[in-house]
Amino acid sequence: MSLNPKVAAYIGFSIKAGKLIYGYENVIASKKVRLILCDTGISENSLKKVRKRYEEVGIKVIMVEDLAAYFGGKPIKCIGLVEENLASATEKELLGRR
Repeated sequence: MSLNPKVAAYIGFSIKAGKLIYGYENVIASKKVRLILCDTGISENSLKKVRKRYEEVGIKVIMVEDLAAYFGGKPIKCIGLVEENLASATEKELLGRR
């Protein structure tokens, strides 16, 4: 998979700002998440729980092929972006909306 350079930059900015939540359990527990990215390889049960927790309150869950590639191959299946502007920019880039 080729990484989307803008999404990689937004994730990098989120990491540097301390505005990124790693892992399914941490994402589920957070009340600050503005956008969730899940790897296409996440288990159905985990994805169902994430969607149930966030989609009913209007927070998008976007599936990303090979999310781990954005983290140097670390086996990360779910992240939450906390900062509103970075979340919005990431969503627009991934969904192709302007």
